[in-house]
Amino acid sequence: MTKNSQATAQQAYRFAGASAQYNNALRTTSPLAMMVIAITRTRQHLRAAKQHREEKRFDLERQEKSIVVNRLRALQAIVSPKSAPELSRDLYAFYARMIRILARNGRKTPLEERYEIVDRNLETLAKQWQSFKSVNSQAAGQQQVRGTRHIVEQVL
Repeated sequence: MTKNSQATAQQAYRFAGASAQYNNALRTTSPLAMMVIAITRTRQHLRAAKQHREEKRFDLERQEKSIVVNRLRALQAIVSPKSAPELSRDLYAFYARMIRILARNGRKTPLEERYEIVDRNLETLAKQWQSFKSVNSQAAGQQQVRGTRHIVEQVL
């Protein structure tokens, strides 16, 4: 066995271990925690897009912005108004507003400022999900709702 093949085998072993941990986390994480994670990851991509814009790397900014919009659409799809109208109507509209803010080209508000607006709104939403989780953790338990794994994989 050569050094290169040993390194490849070690890398594959580490990937398998990380993959197993990720899959285990998906099975054991509560839906509320998953929402916080999904929103946090979206905010990370949003901040990366802003950073790329400041550094005038517009191709990388466009990629990150595309990821953010896709994640917002996935979060929006999770709360379809047909499945839970009393909860989803406002959340669905919230994600639609965040997408519109990012998509407005040629407006007076600079894109950097719009990134900050969306980031603040997502941060507030994540905090609200987190506080809801801490209030209802005993009542809801720590089990994941069946059928939510594909949603998390799509958003994460």
